[in-house]
Amino acid sequence: MKVVFCDGGLSNRLNALVFALILRQRYGHEWRICWPINNWCGAKLETLFKIDLPIDNDSIEFFKQNEHKYKLLLHENQCNFAEDLVVYQQQLKDYSDYETILNAHENVLYFNNSIPAFVDIQDIRDAIQDLFLSDGIRRTVIEICEQNCIDDSVLGLHIRKTDFGDTVDDQALFEMVKTHSAKFFVCSDSQEVSDRFSELNNCFIFPKTSYPEKLNSDNAWQAWTTDPEGRQFPFNILRSEGSIVEALVDLLILSKTKLVKTSNSTFFTMAQIIKHTEAFSAQLSPIKATMNNDSVTQGEILNLLNLIRPWHMADETKIRIGADADGGYVLPSRAQHSNLVLSIGIGDEVSFDKALAKCGAKIFQFDHTISDTPSDHPNIKFFAKGWGVHDTPPLLSLQSMINIADWSQAVYPILKFDTEGAEWDCLNEVNEEDLARFEIITGEFHGFQNLLNRDFFEKVKSVWSKLAKTHYVVHLHANNAGGLILIGGIPMPRLLELTFLRKESATFTGHSREPIPGPLDRPNLAGFSDLYLRAF
Repeated sequence: MKVVFCDGGLSNRLNALVFALILRQRYGHEWRICWPINNWCGAKLETLFKIDLPIDNDSIEFFKQNEHKYKLLLHENQCNFAEDLVVYQQQLKDYSDYETILNAHENVLYFNNSIPAFVDIQDIRDAIQDLFLSDGIRRTVIEICEQNCIDDSVLGLHIRKTDFGDTVDDQALFEMVKTHSAKFFVCSDSQEVSDRFSELNNCFIFPKTSYPEKLNSDNAWQAWTTDPEGRQFPFNILRSEGSIVEALVDLLILSKTKLVKTSNSTFFTMAQIIKHTEAFSAQLSPIKATMNNDSVTQGEILNLLNLIRPWHMADETKIRIGADADGGYVLPSRAQHSNLVLSIGIGDEVSFDKALAKCGAKIFQFDHTISDTPSDHPNIKFFAKGWGVHDTPPLLSLQSMINIADWSQAVYPILKFDTEGAEWDCLNEVNEEDLARFEIITGEFHGFQNLLNRDFFEKVKSVWSKLAKTHYVVHLHANNAGGLILIGGIPMPRLLELTFLRKESATFTGHSREPIPGPLDRPNLAGFSDLYLRAF
């Protein structure tokens, strides 16, 4: 197994990952990504990107304890690895040197915070096609760039302060921007810098909710600091998940501008790479709704939303099952007595499944994007299969998934899904009888920015009308990762979480008056406010 160790700040990690993807594309081998959560980066890789490779969060200390199992390709020996096991990156001059080592050793650890100078732009362009932005980040960047006309006519400045201090003269840049006629985009990891530049009329700042903090609050930003792995660096940095998410948004916006060089930081270099390789350009293209003579009207949208207006359960309370963030769902309390759950689309977030497994439910997990479940609970059985309309490897239809389970003694069966948009086609083709099997159906519904597209609108209407025949919506929550947009003059989240209860299972006394979000709801994306909706 070849392992790419992605550590340090965001751009350092991306440098390591990109070159590992290049090596994988050139020479094959089985690869996994190690992305530790520490003071340098508090965000999981899966929060930022989607990639079809196994991921773990082993620290550098894990590899120190197991050093003799690996050949170590390092840019520096931070943990006193045995020197006979180490090959330093500066000793490797071209691809053939890497090929020799990869072929000669079964287990290799690659850890370099920069992309080697000999790498061609085309190699980066080809490799980065395997890396996909998370939906929430992608949509945020698209929306910001559209709303603020961010393109190559805007001058982009990166002013990094918390780790490189006064290397960048932000005061001189401020005076330059203040007297310049052009429009600027400024990204910075300093709240003071961001606040000052945001006062200029010709300057746009992506408004943040999180900034880096000091690992040791008593010391300066550039004080020598020992990190949790015992390594010493002249940087006193603590970056939360929220600050990393917003740094990636900043990086992607910066890459769409006319870049003005302010430093040799890896952050600025990564912005150049993204820009000149046109990485993510297709993913960040604005999504245009189809408008024609058969365009969707506001009245049709209002009628559609009436299908998911939540109902009040007179004889049932709600509970939250799973994480206090993305991965947790609000369900009728009887869910904790379920003994059968189909869980489709899990990634690395299985808190919902584990909670129900601990209550005694048999959990059948389905996900074709990972090789195995992150949980070792004996009540959980994993299938490396995705959800499809038909049985087409690696996909299974819902009917085939249902047939895997034993329904003879099923109590309060649950269907849970988060399939990044695949739910529409799959639910549209599911038999009503199969849906009626489930006491509770809960999942995330994607893509509402496309509601003005007639084909998409009709698909949504078909799915919700089918569900409405046998189930009532009993809980609705907007996923804040996608933000709000106006569709036909109606504020609408891009992502919705809905929970349905079978009609015959409870007494319903009319539509719910509970606020949205309700008391059990939590923001999916930590560090960002939840989305408040008027009752439907």
